[in-house]
Amino acid sequence: MGSCAAVISLHQTLNRISESDDFLSLTDKQCILDEMDSVLDKMEELPSSRIVDAAAYERRVVDALLIFQRLIDSHLSDRDHDEIRFALSLSHQLQILKEEITSFLTATDVEEEKEQQQQQQQLCSSSRYSNFASSDYSTWNQQQNLLVGLDDQIRALKQLIFDPDYYYLVISVVGMTGIGKTSLVKQVYNDPLVIKEFETRLFLHIGPDYTRSEDIVLRVLDELGVIVPSDKLDTDCLQKQLSEALSTQKYLVVLDDVWADLILHDFQENRKKSLIIIISQIQRTYDYIYTQKFIILPFLNDDDSWKLLHQTAFSNREEKCSRELEKIGKKIAKNCEGLPAAIIQVGENLRGKSFEEWKTLSEKEDPLVITRYDNTPLSKALFFSYMMVPWDLKPFFLYMGVFPKHYGISRSKIIKLWLSEGFVGFLETEPEIEEVMGYTLDLLIKQSVVLKEKHASVNMYRCKDCRLHFTFRSLCVSEAKSEKFFHIVKKYTDCTPENIRRQQRLCIHNNVVLAFTQVHEWMESVPNARSLLCFGPKQQYPVLLPFCFRLLKVLDALAIRFYEFPHQLLALVHLTYLSITCDRELPNSISTLWSLEVLIFTRHHNIKLLNNGPVYLPIDIWNMHKLKQLYCKGFDLPPPPDDSHLENLITVSGVSVHSCTVEVLSRIPNLTRIAVQIESAHDSTETFSFFGHLASAYEQFESFKCVVVNPNLSSQIVRSVSNFPMNIMKISLSGCGLPWENMEVIASLPELRVLKLRWYAFCGPLWKTSTGQFPKLEFLLLEDLDIENLEFNRRYLRWVIVRHCYKLENISNQFKNIELLEVDDCCPSFMKKMREWRSLFGAEAKIRSSSTDL
Repeated sequence: MGSCAAVISLHQTLNRISESDDFLSLTDKQCILDEMDSVLDKMEELPSSRIVDAAAYERRVVDALLIFQRLIDSHLSDRDHDEIRFALSLSHQLQILKEEITSFLTATDVEEEKEQQQQQQQLCSSSRYSNFASSDYSTWNQQQNLLVGLDDQIRALKQLIFDPDYYYLVISVVGMTGIGKTSLVKQVYNDPLVIKEFETRLFLHIGPDYTRSEDIVLRVLDELGVIVPSDKLDTDCLQKQLSEALSTQKYLVVLDDVWADLILHDFQENRKKSLIIIISQIQRTYDYIYTQKFIILPFLNDDDSWKLLHQTAFSNREEKCSRELEKIGKKIAKNCEGLPAAIIQVGENLRGKSFEEWKTLSEKEDPLVITRYDNTPLSKALFFSYMMVPWDLKPFFLYMGVFPKHYGISRSKIIKLWLSEGFVGFLETEPEIEEVMGYTLDLLIKQSVVLKEKHASVNMYRCKDCRLHFTFRSLCVSEAKSEKFFHIVKKYTDCTPENIRRQQRLCIHNNVVLAFTQVHEWMESVPNARSLLCFGPKQQYPVLLPFCFRLLKVLDALAIRFYEFPHQLLALVHLTYLSITCDRELPNSISTLWSLEVLIFTRHHNIKLLNNGPVYLPIDIWNMHKLKQLYCKGFDLPPPPDDSHLENLITVSGVSVHSCTVEVLSRIPNLTRIAVQIESAHDSTETFSFFGHLASAYEQFESFKCVVVNPNLSSQIVRSVSNFPMNIMKISLSGCGLPWENMEVIASLPELRVLKLRWYAFCGPLWKTSTGQFPKLEFLLLEDLDIENLEFNRRYLRWVIVRHCYKLENISNQFKNIELLEVDDCCPSFMKKMREWRSLFGAEAKIRSSSTDL
């Protein structure tokens, strides 16, 4: 990881060197970048089996590079340095850096030669692919025979195998390291009925050295006894030969531990109904398209977790578990977060231990600490999975460890932080950058190192929220500290100089530590820190924030309360991301933070007097031309001065209708997302003409949200909907009190994909749509509405959620075609009907009430 993150950071540092600075020539700058790029290229080219060996050499390069970079950072932030001494130190460190790069390249060339020799020896053996080296890390799970809580997945796999109408060639079994993929498939593979069903069965361990689909197909053909001519090694020929080979008998071929994005085409002449089961941590590209062809293994629930822990810790049946120990054991099992391998490891650690030792473990944040140096099978497996993450994705993955355990990481927040940290800074337009960042997150989820928590409404295959399993988070924290990438602060001793020295980012998970004067003094030893992230519990009373970090780019202090805006903050001119809670208004001098791209500003208490008008942001907000994201709950954009534009601003959230005038909107030409909050006690119904202002100002628009905070349920809040931007994709309304007749405007929008209606957004007993309305709608949310009958004339919706609509009794039969239906706490008769639909049509449905979860 280190080299990729270090090069990104190096680019940022070198870009801050102005032409007037002559301490580093253009030639030297380009030479350093070129040589570091060669390190990245070499790490990317290395075979998987050599990555771990090369990591030690890479770390020496990164350490030398970080020292070199800190010398430059210190010089740029404090020009009172002795110029001669600085020049000598820089020259000396530059020489060390070049020597380390040379050593790295020499060592990796040796590793490549070893790999080539091994491959040559394999080519000379009896089988061309007889025994490819593979890490014992990823095969460890095969040794685990305790299968608990996977009955549904075993049943689903068997159903696919025995389904007479299933003619696909491939089934994928996917999941995180240690979740039990191989154990599950082996149990099915060895089932007597499966043995009887197939004429020939083949279980092949593939391993990480097979990085191309062609090599894997060659391996399968070789095991099937097919001799492939040297002129028939292209993809199409290999696929054709595989289909011919599998058509001679009914084969069951299991490919275990596959790390390549293996593409195997289904063939029409699969008369024998042969099957290939792919076991992989990586979800294949085809799996996103053909969702019926793969099984994702879930984490164990609390009951099954305790059952597995009990089986492992008390292997001797004569051992008894007291009620008190069971209570503690269930807490430990829950802390394993449902990962079977972690539960087994913890169970083995607890075997024969005393009650006090069980209790001590239950009180720890994590039941296991995972580092690259542990000699346990689970730590080795997790570290190998981490090393198999593509090199350009590692900084993004490692950065996710900055959040506390159980922290719900929203897609939008992690993308904003990645961008503000400068992880990608070479694309010109914001939509392109955000798309790349989103794709990066999707790739990490595809690798099963980041877990999807909640689906995005616009695209079900993307996540809205995600998280790290505690095992990967523990590894991230350990790796990041040793790489000086970030350091977690939870207690007083975490802040000592030996712990925080040279760290690039400080992550405060307990804001109380900032109350100690000694902590602030210690933090002065890391003046070049780039980020200060305060994710500890929100503080009711203010604590001091250290402002000694001259090069700070990211400051997230939303969880810390300020009575007044801290003016020391204005000296941090490199800030690109600022998130702060303050009881007073922003100062007009906020524009001195000219590099800000993300500004999140909230009040601890948002109190509005009855006759108060809008509270405006300072007029100089219009001089912050790099601003891209603005979140300012309870504040409004002031009328702009002449010729002022915020050309880079794409998101505005928390404002009222006073920020939605033609005068303001016309000065934000690239706005694509807006969230408006309205206090009905202060805003008259006439102000809702801003719907039309949006339509006149923008043709392309991504998302519009309008929330009326205190709606008057006895009368209409909004009298009518005038219009929306023609190509808007997402609309979310709450508290507007519109009659259903006014839905006509929204229903005619040609690109609308997501519609969310909450809390009296529309009122009335009947909503009836017509043919041709909502041509592209995919997601519909109805929550806390008084609707009784829904006649929705659209044949296909991907996802429908109905919550707390207690009067709703009837919906049209078109809803039978929904891909995913969720119903929470609605009318009992309606919920009964939904359960019947689920059983009759086999739709994926989640029917929940306060007393049941079905």
